[in-house]
Parts: sequence; structure tokens; C-alpha cells
Amino acid sequence: MAMKCAKIVLLVQLLPFFVWSQTGADCANAIPLTLDGVCRTYPTSSSTGPSVICTSYAGDSPITFFTFTTNSTPDKVLIDVTAPTAEPCEVALYTSGCGTMYTSGGMCFDDGKGLWSFAYNFTIQPNTTYKLRIKTTTTGNITLCAKNYTPTNNTCAGATSIGTTPLTDNNACNTPGAISPASLLCAATLENTAFYQFYVASDGYCVVNIGSINCDNGNGNNSNGFQVGFFTGSCSSLSHLGCDSNSNVGSNSFLQFTTPSLTAGTKVIVAIDGIQGSNCSYTISGINILSVLSTELEDFSGWKDLRSNILKWTILNEIAGQYIVERSENGKDFYAIGKLDSKPNGKPKTSYTFEDDKPLKQLFYRIKQVRAEGRIAVSKIIQINRNDIPELNVLLVNPVVGNNLDMTILSENKLQLSYVITTFAGQYFSKGIINCNAGTTRLNRDLSTLSSGKYFITLSNKDKQLTRSFIKMN
Repeated sequence: MAMKCAKIVLLVQLLPFFVWSQTGADCANAIPLTLDGVCRTYPTSSSTGPSVICTSYAGDSPITFFTFTTNSTPDKVLIDVTAPTAEPCEVALYTSGCGTMYTSGGMCFDDGKGLWSFAYNFTIQPNTTYKLRIKTTTTGNITLCAKNYTPTNNTCAGATSIGTTPLTDNNACNTPGAISPASLLCAATLENTAFYQFYVASDGYCVVNIGSINCDNGNGNNSNGFQVGFFTGSCSSLSHLGCDSNSNVGSNSFLQFTTPSLTAGTKVIVAIDGIQGSNCSYTISGINILSVLSTELEDFSGWKDLRSNILKWTILNEIAGQYIVERSENGKDFYAIGKLDSKPNGKPKTSYTFEDDKPLKQLFYRIKQVRAEGRIAVSKIIQINRNDIPELNVLLVNPVVGNNLDMTILSENKLQLSYVITTFAGQYFSKGIINCNAGTTRLNRDLSTLSSGKYFITLSNKDKQLTRSFIKMN
């Protein structure tokens, strides 16, 4: 019994020490951050101190230290900060021992909330511990949502697809985009550029909506917003459409941009960059636009045989939904010709095949993905030209063994043909009429009265004539 009491006393003695060691009152007792994206709330420490980067935040107020360690990649670290009562706060980055403050690692949040990450020009070391000193105006609770995060839309090639439903995103972890000159984004310099893409849905104007804008930065430019540029063409050869900027923005600011009149199916690239490196969060969507099925679509190709066009595509990490196959004669006006349900099976890749058995000389195809939650995205457009495929072809089983001539007639259109079978010397044997379907027509002719030898069959109408030879064997 005494031993049990001793254990209880020991626990009581250790508990105050554990709480004290987690207060974040100084660098040695910094609060560990778990980089898993989960939002957690921490009380401010009892320590106070002056501002170190935001000169407008005068006077001593609570300071709380946090610590995190980068991964081996190393990925950037993104932290969503909300201070007590949404009042101003500053975030400063230090070495693990807090002996040095990184001047390029500070952020000022005038409204008490925003996104912190390493500055665009900061060299991140793998498996390295860093400290954050957060100064708040008042005591209370600090909410931090922290995660490892390196965005895929750092480059034009990795542009994020947008649609009519607003997408919430940010440019906090992005690097400068390879666009020159920076004035194409109504900018003097580029620091953290995020890329987006969409297709024009119908001929005419497209409207890009950017809302719920919240931007923060370092001392002296902590209210700056962002600049944005719009382009068409391939990433290796972008054609400028225009640009706009949104400086000195407040919470929930709104920016709207209308493109020039564009042709349906045109791909548009949108580039967003923070003014002087501002970290900005926002929503982005559009009107008269279609999402680009790109990151999920590994391959989309078209093949042709004598009677049909065959489409094949591969999807990465399949989810529930449907694929609508669309075709067009002019590359602009598409209509549905088939539908396939998706096959989510937990595999990294899922392949699909669709056959268009009524092809024309020239056709354009695209795949429209409709996800279960309603999001719609379309693939790139591919073209299949069948000018090298004959409008009429006849396949014979040759030589003919027995008394049955087996023929397959391939025709792009429904038509009527006359046929004549003659000997090698030109002597007439038999004739008749064949009604052919568009596509494949299979038929047989009895050759039991025909002796062995070489023969010809000629099929014709007023527009076409085709002759094939065959050998009859007994």
C-alpha cells in the first residue's frame, strides 16, 4: 500500500514539471509542432518581449516559442496561424538554438491570421530543427495548422485545374515562376508564383473570379496583395492575354478578370504571384470554363483500324464517377457518343478502351470526367484522320478450300454493290447484288460448281470499283 502511495506522489511531483516544459516560454522549452495538417490550439506563454521584425507592433506582449523538424526531402513547411482575438502578431524563424534569427523567415500578420512558410529564397535543410517565435498582442490561444507541403503548381507544367466551383488555395510555398518579363503579371519581380489552368467551354469571353483574398508579408509590406497574368498556348510558348493586380488588400477582397473572346477548347493558363513575396490565400473559379483533366490522366490516345476508331486512356488513382466520350467534326462543337462507369479498384492505374464504330474521315475526341461529387473535367483534344483508310475494302479468306467463298466488306457508308466473279481468262461465272452496311458486312458465296483455279471478284457501283483475286482449291 505504501508503494502505491509513493507512485502517486511521484506522479503529482512530475506533472507540474511536464506542463511547465511545454509552455513555450523560451527557446529551450519550445512547443513541438506535428506536421500533419491537423489544427491545434496552444495557450500563449507567460513570457513577454518586443517585436523583432514588425516595427509597427510596438511594446512588449506575449511571446511563445514553437519547434519543428523538416523531413528528408526536404519539403517546405506550411503553417496556418490564428492569433488570439484576431489581433496582429509576428512570426520569426530561428536556428534550433535560437542563436540566430533568419531575416528572410519573418511574417507580419496585421489581422492576426495568415499563412507562414519559408521565404521563397530561403534554403531549407533536410532533417533540420527550426524554431518559431510568435509574438501576439494579447494573451489567449494560438491556433496553428502545420504540415509538410511542396505544391505541384510551382511550374506551368504542373498547373492546377480550376472549374466553376471555387477552389481554395494559396501561393505561400511556391517559388518564382519562369515567366519573363515579370511585367506580364503586372509585376516588378516574381517571388512565389502559383499556376492554374482551364479550357474555354464555349466561344466567347471567360471570367476568372478570385475571392476571399488574405495576404501577409514582412515588415513594411505586410498588407500587400498579389498580381496575376493570363496566357494561352503551351507552357514552352505562352501567349499573353493580359494582367491585373490587387495591392493593399483586406480580408475577403475580390478580383475579377475577363479574358478576350476565345475559341472553345482553348487552354488558358493563370499565374498568381505575391507582391514582394506576399503569402496569399484565396479562392479561384471561373465562368465559361471547364476543368482540365490532367494530373489524373496519364495517357489519352486514339487508334484506327479498317472499320473503327479506338480510344484508350489511363487514369491514376481512380475514384468513383463516369467518363463521357465526346466527338466533334470541327474540334469545337462536341457531343456525347458513349459513357463508361469508372472502376475504382485501389490500383495505381486504371485503363479504359472505347470503340467508335461509325468514324468519319476526320474526327476530334475528348474525354469528360464526371466525378461522383459533381466535379467535371475534360481531357486534351486528340484528332484522328482516316484519309489513309480506303472507303471500301474487301477481305477474302484465300485460298478457298472447299466450296465457300468467305468475304468481309468494309465500308464507311451504307451502299449497294454489284459483284461479278470471272475466270483468270476473263470468262464470266456468276454475278449478283450485295447490300452493304456502314462498317462491316460479312457474306458467303457457294463455289461448288467452280473448278479449281485462279479467279477474280469485282465489286462496283457508279462511284467505286474494287477487284480482288482468289484461288479455288478442291
